[in-house]
Amino acid sequence: MSGRAPRSSARWWSAGALVLLFGCSHVPTEPARNVPPRGKQEGPVPGVPEETPFVEQNIPPPPYPRDSNLTEFYLRGQTSNRFYIDTSSLSVGSDRIVRFVLVIRTPEGTETTTFSGLRCSVREWKDYAYGRSDHSWTVESTPTWRRIQDLAFNNYRGTLYNEFLCAGGVGSVDPAGDAKKLVRLLKYPPPRDDRNPTMPKL
Repeated sequence: MSGRAPRSSARWWSAGALVLLFGCSHVPTEPARNVPPRGKQEGPVPGVPEETPFVEQNIPPPPYPRDSNLTEFYLRGQTSNRFYIDTSSLSVGSDRIVRFVLVIRTPEGTETTTFSGLRCSVREWKDYAYGRSDHSWTVESTPTWRRIQDLAFNNYRGTLYNEFLCAGGVGSVDPAGDAKKLVRLLKYPPPRDDRNPTMPKL
């Protein structure tokens, strides 16, 4: 009789321990406050909001350029043409795109006029509209952003990106200023290397 009691007590203690252990494993826990559930974090890094997606403004072409509003700029590199920006058309939109009318004139008298945009943050260029001989515009139905390349000849896109319109030149992420400052940079550029063959002799 005395040898059976300890075995019953041991069985009772083991069963009670299992019940207690099972019950503890199912105790609900309160989720941490201000921590988004797994898979619901903002942005690629938890707690960091995603960047605002780029939305481009719909800007119509400005009035056709007048000679009195044209400011010539000079390229670093070879060219036989002359290049002008209509400073009255130059703007910096809320989308951070620099828009302007560009006029290119060849020695033979041919003139090309475009309403263009430059996006500093990604080094891209877009032509929105093309000028006609009757001084009206042909609007591009599906204008496309294109990467700006540095060319050895007629490097006007690279020149405007590197030296006039984007802050810091190569690797720029923003325009070099508001429209007034960009116009000043075009009209009064910093001193240039005299060895540049496209610079006029003073």
